[in-house]
Amino acid sequence: MTVSEASSISVLFDQEWSGKPYELYALLQAEHAIMWDDIMRSWIVLRHSQITELAKDARLSGARIDDFHRQLPPESRATMAPLAAILKDMMLFNEGPAHSRLRKLIRPNLSPRFIRDLRTMIEKLADALLDQVVPTGEMDVVRDFSEPLTRGVIAMIAGVPSHAAHLLENWPGLLHEFFSQSPDELPRLAALRAAFDETADLRQAGAGDDLFTQMIAEQLGRDSYTADEVFANFLLLIDAGQATTTHLIGNAALALLHHREQADLLRQRPEVAANAAHEFMRYDSSVQFTTRVALADIELDDVRIRQGDTVTLLLGAGNRDPRRYADPGRLDLTRKASDHLSFGHGIHYCLGASLALAEIEIAMQRLVRRTWNWRLAQSEINWLDSINFRFLTGLRIRFDH
Repeated sequence: MTVSEASSISVLFDQEWSGKPYELYALLQAEHAIMWDDIMRSWIVLRHSQITELAKDARLSGARIDDFHRQLPPESRATMAPLAAILKDMMLFNEGPAHSRLRKLIRPNLSPRFIRDLRTMIEKLADALLDQVVPTGEMDVVRDFSEPLTRGVIAMIAGVPSHAAHLLENWPGLLHEFFSQSPDELPRLAALRAAFDETADLRQAGAGDDLFTQMIAEQLGRDSYTADEVFANFLLLIDAGQATTTHLIGNAALALLHHREQADLLRQRPEVAANAAHEFMRYDSSVQFTTRVALADIELDDVRIRQGDTVTLLLGAGNRDPRRYADPGRLDLTRKASDHLSFGHGIHYCLGASLALAEIEIAMQRLVRRTWNWRLAQSEINWLDSINFRFLTGLRIRFDH
């Protein structure tokens, strides 16, 4: 395929390119820092330096839910209205004072100290899950390990009632559901909202015994957050802390299958695990891009982005930019890659970054310590049908122990 033929990143839906985004990014990146995509109707920003520059530019807004929702066909617009209403109350899709106000609801207590206090619980849960599968010599890394690990962590933090814990199983990611116009998860959301409202009075009074209530109690006393705002950002905590982290761990395991010498390195030098977590995220992020809307004209590399244009920051391409990382297609767990783009950049930098890094570090360290000589136990690698979310449908391996 030539550069002119690869004029849209939507070709990743084609059989020829399915599951191979980084090959396409390299092809495009060699010719463009930024390009117009006719099919996506968006400017695509491909290089690390331009992505970091634009991610901090106040002339770009993440408040894009209304625009997308208005463009849907009438029937889809009506169906997706409940999910649109939830997403509009998330800090991720707000700017300026509204974003700052919503971010304050959770940020003060998602601190490095808070995460350090969680590490023992994460380690115990990871070991318990491995205790169940290691003796069999075979596991699905996603189904048997990463998904129940992240679900268990989030269930504890979010304080989901035990009778509703099943609602977190196989959490799909609300952004994927909304942008793919899928109503499949609306019943789950309604049931989760009902369970959430059961403890609303305790939460409002700061009297709940779950970590989420403890996290937001002080801020609830300072500002009048609506019940919808609290619920929406509770869901954002689940979305960011479960679905994306589940697949970051799955993608990391797949990367080690292709770089066995790096698995050996992590086994022999467990102290590199914290640094390795950043490299895993750079190498194969579970979220490939984020989208903004231009609030004013912007000049960038001889391109004029006009007010109202959509701008897609292709994080996955920036993470593989050879101008920033030497030999970017090689996994190197000793590489200094903490400036990767997988958590975003600027004011929308992921609040749960410290938690995700801790989970990846612990999960991968435990996994390689207790299993070795991995072999793929499925005929092919299958991915969620999405060009943004790098979610493995499963990763079955056999191993020695």
